[in-house]
Amino acid sequence: MLKRFFGENYSNAVQMVVLSMFAVGIVCSKALLSIGILLGLLNLLLECNYKALFNSLRSNRLFLLIAGLFFLHLLGMFWTENYSEGWDDVRMKTSLITIPLIVFAKPALIVKFQDRLLTLLLLTILIIASLNTLTYFQFFGDRYYGDLRELSLFGSHIRFGILVAFGVAIAIYFGSTRFGSWRKVYWIAAFLLVAYTMFSQVFSGLLSVLIVLLLSGLFAIYKKKYNWVGIGLVTIGLFSGLAVIYYLSIPLSSTNLPVNMGELEIEWKQHSTYNFQGNDRKKQPIKYTLIRYLHSKKLPANRLGINKLQASDFKEIENGTADIHEKKPGFIGRLNEMRYQIHVANNPNGSTLLQRLEFWKAGWQIAQKNFIFGVGTGDIKPAFQEEYKTSNSLLLPENRVEAHNTYLTFFITFGIGGALYLCYVLFIYFKFQIKSRDKLALIFIVLIAVSFLTEDTLETQMGISIFSYLYALFSIHKTKMMQE
Repeated sequence: MLKRFFGENYSNAVQMVVLSMFAVGIVCSKALLSIGILLGLLNLLLECNYKALFNSLRSNRLFLLIAGLFFLHLLGMFWTENYSEGWDDVRMKTSLITIPLIVFAKPALIVKFQDRLLTLLLLTILIIASLNTLTYFQFFGDRYYGDLRELSLFGSHIRFGILVAFGVAIAIYFGSTRFGSWRKVYWIAAFLLVAYTMFSQVFSGLLSVLIVLLLSGLFAIYKKKYNWVGIGLVTIGLFSGLAVIYYLSIPLSSTNLPVNMGELEIEWKQHSTYNFQGNDRKKQPIKYTLIRYLHSKKLPANRLGINKLQASDFKEIENGTADIHEKKPGFIGRLNEMRYQIHVANNPNGSTLLQRLEFWKAGWQIAQKNFIFGVGTGDIKPAFQEEYKTSNSLLLPENRVEAHNTYLTFFITFGIGGALYLCYVLFIYFKFQIKSRDKLALIFIVLIAVSFLTEDTLETQMGISIFSYLYALFSIHKTKMMQE
């Protein structure tokens, strides 16, 4: 209809703009994603080629599989008891069908421009990582960071950490397949993103990077073209992973430094407005945060020790910093915190690891009670709150959230069939990518499958968009792919 005004290629041009908006939006902007979806759907509507589009989508198994995830949420509305929450969830899940529909609509463009879209994604990740770092060191603004994991300015630090890891995969792939000076640029980009991951202290980001290094190395060895690169990547990945596991397995050494609660409480009131019997900003008992902080500085937990602290130390304790090593850039501080959670801590509040164990424990109880059909779309929040109340959970009210495990969330919501269907979608996609020998797609689906273990990736708009866009982007067979 609009071809006579804008020419034959107007629709393709609009489509590329939309795909580019998705590539940038999944990193940093919900607004770009929303505008891109509306523009993409309008473009398809005005193109008036509905029959061809319908026939194309109907015969696309991968599209039907991801669309099935959306319709599963619609189906769950039949036995929900909370229609308001249910319809809100369905509305959010529409991205599972709209984004793939837009991407699948013009497969020839994906075949032709996929590398450029991936390069744009990599560039966006690099820019946002740079902005995060420069803002942290106050080159821009004067934002205060109570925790290094607040480094991500544009959304969840966990999701961005996984995107950074995938950026490493893109950079390694292009660095291994390109020629000339650009090859060095991609390897530098990979190094910078690995350095950012180490600095950011996001454990899931580190795990994702290790997965990327291992898979990239194995792919290089398999191709027998870059054996030295592959062996190096596998060695780094395996050594780093084993070193982390070994370090976390070492119990924290006990301290014989004295503790005098009475003196601590008296002196604390002279330096802070926080209640000594209350919690810090991480919802941890502040008196124990104070004791750990003093002992980490080799100071006794009494009047003598607390009077050696500076004003900045009291601010750190109020913010929930329980060990001076936690403030050090890099992963040593984060690993020390995790060692404490594994070997010492018994209060789940403020502990990401122990909180997740509480989430999973409650979630499994709910799943067992609703094994066949689940609780239905929109009922998962009330179900968790009821379970926390029934089990007298130690979690504070503000920490009583959902499963933080996508597989368990589907199990709770739709029963065993829903969980199995999600696994089936991932398996078929993995099988398809093995057949097409798409290395980046294989890395993507492995990262997503692992992230599903510790995050409700498909319960947030950004998580859904990341999954939907990259799932669709790698679903269009590219005959020249991975033949280098």
